[in-house]
Amino acid sequence: MRAERQGDAKAYGQMLAEIAQSLRTGIPGRLRRLGLDPQETEDVVQEILIGLHDKRHTWDEERPFKPWLSGIVHYKLVDAVRRTSRERAYKANVSLDELAEIIGTSSDPSRAMDVERKLADLPSQQQDVVNALAIEGDTVRQAAKKLNRSEASIRVTFNRALARLFDTARSGKG
Repeated sequence: MRAERQGDAKAYGQMLAEIAQSLRTGIPGRLRRLGLDPQETEDVVQEILIGLHDKRHTWDEERPFKPWLSGIVHYKLVDAVRRTSRERAYKANVSLDELAEIIGTSSDPSRAMDVERKLADLPSQQQDVVNALAIEGDTVRQAAKKLNRSEASIRVTFNRALARLFDTARSGKG
């Protein structure tokens, strides 16, 4: 960090790479202990590195670096817990059977068109996830691989789509 203050970009880059490697090793366990998905490790690592970069001017060269960095890590982990808590508040925990009840599956052709219309009102990413999980019967892992997204992202997107479908059904729209 002292070398960065002297304008040594190469040393600064090396330091960031070493910190990133260390974080990638330690963060998954901390996320688990906090009740978070370890698949969020890379997002948290990137947030920590950005925080370090943005606040590097606040480090006092007369003080040790590691405790200063530990403070950034701590606050970014707290931010991740808060963000996850907010996201959980907006999730709808719905089974596929409940989805079928929401959108109404029936052999009636007009009912099938109604289902298609409700699904078509969803944003495209939500449509893709609902199609993969509810219509094609993929597992979360299969859908994540097929759609090139993380399993956590698939779950969140599916829950948001279901919540939107619930709201539409409750309001009588569509």
